[in-house]
Amino acid sequence: MRVLVTGGTGVVGTGLIPELLTRGHAVRLLARGADDAVREWPAGVESCRADVTRPEELIGVADDCDAVVHVSGIVAEVPPDVTYERVNAGGTRNLLAEAVRAGLPKFVFISSLGADRGGSAYHVSKREAEVSVSRYAGQWVVLRSGNVYGPGDEVISKFLSMLRTLPAVPVIGNGLHEFQPIWYADLGKAIARAVESDVAPGTYELAGADTTSPNDLLSRLERLTDRHPIRIPVPEFLASLATKIANLTGLS
Repeated sequence: MRVLVTGGTGVVGTGLIPELLTRGHAVRLLARGADDAVREWPAGVESCRADVTRPEELIGVADDCDAVVHVSGIVAEVPPDVTYERVNAGGTRNLLAEAVRAGLPKFVFISSLGADRGGSAYHVSKREAEVSVSRYAGQWVVLRSGNVYGPGDEVISKFLSMLRTLPAVPVIGNGLHEFQPIWYADLGKAIARAVESDVAPGTYELAGADTTSPNDLLSRLERLTDRHPIRIPVPEFLASLATKIANLTGLS
């Protein structure tokens, strides 16, 4: 099979693309920086430089493909004009239109746990994207993933970096809210199976076997690094405000 993978330059793609290649598939990598990223992969990966928010750049990207795995999305609105609605929801609609034009048999969308009930702008955009995917005339699958950890992830790697370099680490709220992270290679295997199988159209949730919390995660990392920085509780409303200010000012 030839599989179009969007946004495969992050931690999800790092787990997915090698898995697809191992299974004998050809990969067409679509991303704004695809030309640079594809140099890191062995033969079997074709670069396709395009932006999902620009429909004119997507014309022809799905030609000769058997499936698409739509990973591309943002978790922060940086810079401010790059919004959840424009990228996560609008980008998905644009790609679906191209998939329809190309007659693509299968559309696999990578969403997030909590997309069905979360009230944040991020979750709303993912929910809108899921609704759009569910209207696809071909075979479609929505995979809601838990927090993905692996090289360059947005949660555990950042915690580890802070532990190693800072005398104090911020913890949002009481640090007790639970989540189920999933290893990037395990997620890659699950996505590849969804691409290959005749699984019924629908929404499926993917998470690791272990449940953890920020406090538990920090304790584990402290044991691994033998470092014990001070934990500073940050009220959730302040963390939310800081995120909004960062988005408005273009800071990450």
